[in-house]
Amino acid sequence: MVENVAFHALQDRWDLEMPRHRRSADISVYREFVARHDALISGPEAPKDNTTAARLRNAGNRHYLEKRFDDALWSYNRSICFAENLSEHLGIGYANRSAIYCELGEYEFALYNIDLARKSNYPERLLPKLLAREANCKERLAGGHSEGTVPLPVVDINVDVNPKIPFMAKGIRMKEFGDMGRGLVAERDFKTGDVILDEKSDLCVVSFERSFISCAHCGSTFWKSLIPCLGCAAVMYCGEKCREADLQAIHRFECSVVTKLSGVACNNMMIMARLFFYGLTAFDDNIDQMMKYCLPNAGIGSKPLNLDLTSSKPIDVFKVWHQSKLRHGPLSRCVPNVEHQSKLSAATFHLVFMKNPLVQSIFRTEAQRNFMLRCLLIHSRLTAPLVIYRVDEKGGFLGILSPVASLINHSCDPNVISVVNSGRIKIIVLRPIQKDDQILTSYAPAWWDEHDGSTLDFDCKCVVCDRGPEGAKWRNAREKKRILSSEAMREWIGGGETQDLIKFQRLVQIIARDGHHPGKLFGETVKIYYDKLFDEVCAENAKRNRAKVQQIGGNLF
Repeated sequence: MVENVAFHALQDRWDLEMPRHRRSADISVYREFVARHDALISGPEAPKDNTTAARLRNAGNRHYLEKRFDDALWSYNRSICFAENLSEHLGIGYANRSAIYCELGEYEFALYNIDLARKSNYPERLLPKLLAREANCKERLAGGHSEGTVPLPVVDINVDVNPKIPFMAKGIRMKEFGDMGRGLVAERDFKTGDVILDEKSDLCVVSFERSFISCAHCGSTFWKSLIPCLGCAAVMYCGEKCREADLQAIHRFECSVVTKLSGVACNNMMIMARLFFYGLTAFDDNIDQMMKYCLPNAGIGSKPLNLDLTSSKPIDVFKVWHQSKLRHGPLSRCVPNVEHQSKLSAATFHLVFMKNPLVQSIFRTEAQRNFMLRCLLIHSRLTAPLVIYRVDEKGGFLGILSPVASLINHSCDPNVISVVNSGRIKIIVLRPIQKDDQILTSYAPAWWDEHDGSTLDFDCKCVVCDRGPEGAKWRNAREKKRILSSEAMREWIGGGETQDLIKFQRLVQIIARDGHHPGKLFGETVKIYYDKLFDEVCAENAKRNRAKVQQIGGNLF
């Protein structure tokens, strides 16, 4: 499955056939263009196929023998996706995956996959080998060789919370910031290490390059111990709960056309379609009610912090996103190209989804189909500045939308870190925040990573990228030489490995108080702290995931 091929072919055809000024054309012109080239988006769906599953599993076996376990898991997961339902290839895929976890000392995950194998027609002729591995894993766990199942609450919310938004700190409000749009502001001081948000992912998009290592519903990697969609060979989930929820909310619209979607999914554009169908499900598939609401309310502005999010409904969350105001300023440098890509993507998705019989049965009239087309474009514009990304080294990405975390604006000199892991977004204070400060994260490498703003896809207005007096003042402060205080020196020298995170948390707070921000020493220290925070969140979630598979496995343990 090769991502983007059909979309790039459409872009090339557009450049050849359409004058450049037509990029400002109405979305209907784009739909007519894509319809003329329907052959590019009408390739056959890749079905589940045991021959393909066996070939991919053999590739995984080669990686396993070479101790390339990440590559082996990737191949085994693809094999599991392609394995036909109720075939032994599914059980063998799980069993092979259990061998990797056993080698890595992840015995809880090994037992979980052994259980999956036995429930998935694992062949009797191979069972003795599997039972021996099961006995070995149980023996290792009984001997105290678990990597841990009880997380220490080091990076959980550690401040008073908002009673209506129990996953967000008390003392945070929303404010409009001109070209920057909505943002979050502190109504009280926060110190380094304060966890001010711990929000679940409400809507997720996983690139097809990453679809075999991340749950399509919540985004969790779950140690790559995923289960496949029962209908297609393209997406996986961290468990039955996410698989059922995603099928009901969104994937039922994707499943029968998923190979075609992989050919036209460009960058983050799939999020527009997922948001649209999330909304359709929230309206109980009542397209007339959705049309009545969406057209007059798009981009009028929303106030998610006014909601009671203790028990929010999907319809409330959808309305928050749909009513979000468009941001104009930061995107000014590249709006024409982004708008062109949005229109081409919306038109292409529209025509691909209309090949799904379920979608055809809901969007029966021309007015309904036109609504879908225009709403996809609206959602493309709205989601671009709201999606929180995590990009991996292979070029795949995970994008997450949430009512609150999506409000946080960008700066190359952030005061918080956003950690996206295991289906949640944690916002942790990096350097002290004072009352009335805007809360800012970084959508790209921060200044201590020597980032100059050039790789961002918008015209950054932060102080680091500013070429006026404020930017000059910031750069002068960065070059200023400062003496390390005796308190900071004692903190730097003291502490052991187990205290590293707390040590660097205190160090950042001390040297920020002593005026080292944004100097070189501050940058070096906050970078270490940033990395340790991320590692700690991942370690905590790994323990939670081991506990989760123990709970699923029941008497296996």
